[in-house]
Amino acid sequence: MFSSTFLTQLLSAIPRSSFERSVEAHQADRYVKRCTSWQLLVTLVSGHLTQALSLRSLATFSETLAPHRYHLRAGPIARSTLSDALNKRDYRPLQDLCEILLSGVSRQQRKDIGAMVSLVDSTSITLRGPHFDDWTAATKTRITQGLKVHVGLDLAQRAPVYVNITPANVNDLSDALEMPIQTGMTYVFDKGYCDYNWWHQLQAKGAFFVTRLKKNANLKVLREHSTVVEQSAVMTDEVVQFGKKYLGGKRLNDYRDEPVRRVVVAREGHATPLVLVTNDFARSAEEIANLYKDRWRIELFFKWIKQHLKLKRFYAFSENAVRLQIYSALISYLLLHLFHRRSGFQGSLFELTVRIAYALHERPATQEFKDRRRQEQDQLKAAQGSLQL
Repeated sequence: MFSSTFLTQLLSAIPRSSFERSVEAHQADRYVKRCTSWQLLVTLVSGHLTQALSLRSLATFSETLAPHRYHLRAGPIARSTLSDALNKRDYRPLQDLCEILLSGVSRQQRKDIGAMVSLVDSTSITLRGPHFDDWTAATKTRITQGLKVHVGLDLAQRAPVYVNITPANVNDLSDALEMPIQTGMTYVFDKGYCDYNWWHQLQAKGAFFVTRLKKNANLKVLREHSTVVEQSAVMTDEVVQFGKKYLGGKRLNDYRDEPVRRVVVAREGHATPLVLVTNDFARSAEEIANLYKDRWRIELFFKWIKQHLKLKRFYAFSENAVRLQIYSALISYLLLHLFHRRSGFQGSLFELTVRIAYALHERPATQEFKDRRRQEQDQLKAAQGSLQL
């Protein structure tokens, strides 16, 4: 009985027809003879799963695709051909594919029972050196140089629902202003997204937000929202109102006439408390504090992507090659997330990734046979030992 390999099952979640239409629309495979966009995608995903550290190791691993060429529609790629493909093959089909997979996670987010929570943040991809400076030096900041990946992470699924890659000098708030807003969603973000007018836009679209408040915020206390419970980390829970001062000296504060909620939470090991602001008046103060505490899960997501999918070293130095590698890493994560959910695997995503990496070309039926054979051998050895006694 035929059984697909783990790699084939992972890639089966990709809508091939949609990907091919994107390749055709962007003419990514025009005049291509050896390495198509699909072949490049399969090779890059395989490289992320096996943690290939260099272009040479990636090309060497592509040789293992030869026996599975028919089912994968991809085969070995020479190192020079792979280098040319990374620099010349358009990254936009992979970007479109990433958007399709993200929309699938977003649909699952709306189907799940419970509150929808999106953690919003960004991470920097440092690209500095003689090979990168040609296209990253012009957009560098005082802190970093390279690209910035903006992400909206679904708290329940631990999977992104929004991704955008920009130069390093693009402000987090500037990207957030272009991010699509969903009604009923609770957005959790840090002080880097402080803009009262954007917060008002979130509320106008039926969304909620939880964030930290700056020290110089001009507020007027209206009343107490809830009584603080003893032995709780929550110090105060009040309804406040923003002042009517101009933001940045130019814009009016659209939130000036509407009340918001301020929750002050004591932090263990810190002298100053955590001051949170939200437009959610239904959750308890403890739930608001826990939501902001969960914001660190997006930091863990960034760390996971960079460590386990090797997004710290790049196979080529052009902007196109770097974007191809970033999008293929995100696609790899989304494919793993979908496979983890559909397979019913009880372990963590990391454990699943390790197992698949060591058995990428194994067939599940073959693996089950090996496990059963090993179990029978162990039972036989145990029986032989008892007979000898």
